[in-house]
Amino acid sequence: MSVYKIAIAASVLVMLIPMAAHSFASNIEIDIHTGSADPNQHLTFYPPSSSAYVGDTLEFGNGDTVPHEVVSGTPQDGPDGKFDSGMLNPGQYFSYKLTEYDVGTFKFYDKTYPWMIGTVLVQEAPGGYKVLHNVGADVGDGKTVFDLQYQSPKNIISATVGTKDKSLNLVLVGQTTQNSNLVLRLPTGLISPPFFGVQLDGVFTKNFTETSEQGIEVLTIPITPLTEQVSIVGTHVVPEFGPVAAIVLASSIMAIILLTRFTQARRPV
Repeated sequence: MSVYKIAIAASVLVMLIPMAAHSFASNIEIDIHTGSADPNQHLTFYPPSSSAYVGDTLEFGNGDTVPHEVVSGTPQDGPDGKFDSGMLNPGQYFSYKLTEYDVGTFKFYDKTYPWMIGTVLVQEAPGGYKVLHNVGADVGDGKTVFDLQYQSPKNIISATVGTKDKSLNLVLVGQTTQNSNLVLRLPTGLISPPFFGVQLDGVFTKNFTETSEQGIEVLTIPITPLTEQVSIVGTHVVPEFGPVAAIVLASSIMAIILLTRFTQARRPV
């Protein structure tokens, strides 16, 4: 095999290595950008709209150079009394935990600069499900993400998409003294059935059930108190190869070819 074939093969292997694991995120970050206080900049909160679940925490961060004051409500009707951040100086944060009373379109604005408005669509996770946000951010362009809902006495602290084997890989933590079930509500856009298998700590098992509910695949997987890793292998995951992977591939090929040429140039004739 030539050195160039070796270089290409090595680059492909690099591209197929799963990227950084996604950590559990219950905080919804909403930023105030520099220049927001200037009406000519036409800036508002970022993101101006987002989604969250009951129990999540909104976290407002002031990245501007002047103080801001964020309140719930609208500039037309005024504050609704749910929260008032008070004066946020540059670099300061304010947090607000969403409750069942916030379900629906949750509105907020800047009391000092009322052209700055934002909304959060607040939902109740069905049946007491826990939620892992932004799953899929570790592949492709990082912009196609999903919310993963699950039930388990243990918590999922990371979810990594493996493009090589079309898998969703979960890491569980927590203490329990008895066998239980891990119930996953998987959006079909994230990983598509039929599922070829489920791995528990690296060992395949056929002991799981699968049902479909209007674009959601529900997997029920028996786990033990010692289960730490669960992998689901499907037919497709999002996106298989995106711009980030292409950059990794191109960079790897160039680096290996340049290194090969440099090594050959230094060989004695």
